[in-house]
Amino acid sequence: MPLSLFIAKRYLFAKTSHNVIHWVSLISAVGMAVGAFALIVVLSVYNGMDSFVGKLYSTLSPPLKITAVQGKVFDLQNVDIQQIVNTEGIIAYSASLEENGLLKYNDKLHIATLCGVDDVFLEQSGIAQTLVEGAPILQQGDVSCAIAGRTIAQTLDLHPQFLELLWIYLPQRGKQVSTLNIENAFKRTHLRTTGVFSVEMESDARYVFVPLALMQNLLNYEHEVSSLSLYLQPQADEKKAQQVIQKIVGNSLKVQTKAEQNDLLYKMMASEKWAIFFILIFVLLVASFNSIGSLTMLILEKKKDIGTLYALGAQSRWLGRIFVSQGMMIAVLGCTAGVVLGLLTCGLQIHFKIIKLTGNFLLDAYPVQVQAGDIVLIFAVVMFIGYVASLLPVRFLLRASKTNQNSTK
Repeated sequence: MPLSLFIAKRYLFAKTSHNVIHWVSLISAVGMAVGAFALIVVLSVYNGMDSFVGKLYSTLSPPLKITAVQGKVFDLQNVDIQQIVNTEGIIAYSASLEENGLLKYNDKLHIATLCGVDDVFLEQSGIAQTLVEGAPILQQGDVSCAIAGRTIAQTLDLHPQFLELLWIYLPQRGKQVSTLNIENAFKRTHLRTTGVFSVEMESDARYVFVPLALMQNLLNYEHEVSSLSLYLQPQADEKKAQQVIQKIVGNSLKVQTKAEQNDLLYKMMASEKWAIFFILIFVLLVASFNSIGSLTMLILEKKKDIGTLYALGAQSRWLGRIFVSQGMMIAVLGCTAGVVLGLLTCGLQIHFKIIKLTGNFLLDAYPVQVQAGDIVLIFAVVMFIGYVASLLPVRFLLRASKTNQNSTK
């Protein structure tokens, strides 16, 4: 152990003539611990929320999605499906066709986005796991079926076990609406409701899934679709697959990853996380003032020791290492205690779900996900703050102490 570190350890743990120095050092370490604890817990909760929201949106947002650069639809016959399927990592594809329409159930009306999907969507998207009522069925013999969002079902008082049929109205393409005969401007049909899903509030209030063939028939499309969803193997390289498929489909179509499909959402969650991070860093900066105070008092108390060491030939830089080391020890002890306590709290929340979420939520408790990168970042930030907080008083006071020693000579 270096001599400067040995002396710093003695100063930190040995008794002094003023117990207040130990108390201030303890308060400084506690402040660092509280800051590190808060950072671990808050960032882990945000990671859990991000992961949970990502899983929610992954139901309706496939790993890769092909859409038209201009217009609402594109012709599927103009896309080399076989070459896309042969791309490394692709395991399945699903076509969909969306259009806004009017829903009528008994005497209640609601405007929603009707989304025509195929059986591959039901298998790959995970929509079956989000059902709160009914079953994931889009066709029963010759009868077409619908799977509605939870908010839509509540608005229309719609339930799969009821026998009443759900009517849908879609505007006929290329026909002008006449005020004398508005009904001729719409195509309509009825469906049996077989399921109600719940993903997140926006999707629950927006989507009703129906058979793709039905949507194409109602909109007078033969091969046109709104999007082509591509599903990947678990370990597939998403970015690499995106680049390969973009070259296949050309510039008239765009290939988006899951993050790009929900760009605003992911950016908002990231900005919230880092905003909280910097607020808690400010708390750590305030706590570091206690470290500055304890080192200042310690240097003032050890004037005689400093003078003796100067007389023995010690340099100011070496003396500075003693007190900087002490400040870093305070930071290390505080940060370690805070991180350990934070990890313990996160572990208890993961296994026992101590802090519950009240109300109508898809989660019964706050989700927590600890990431190693956050722990490393927290340690680095706390060490940097501890180093700067130690360096400032040491440089100033040792310079003043050396000046006094020289004037005494």
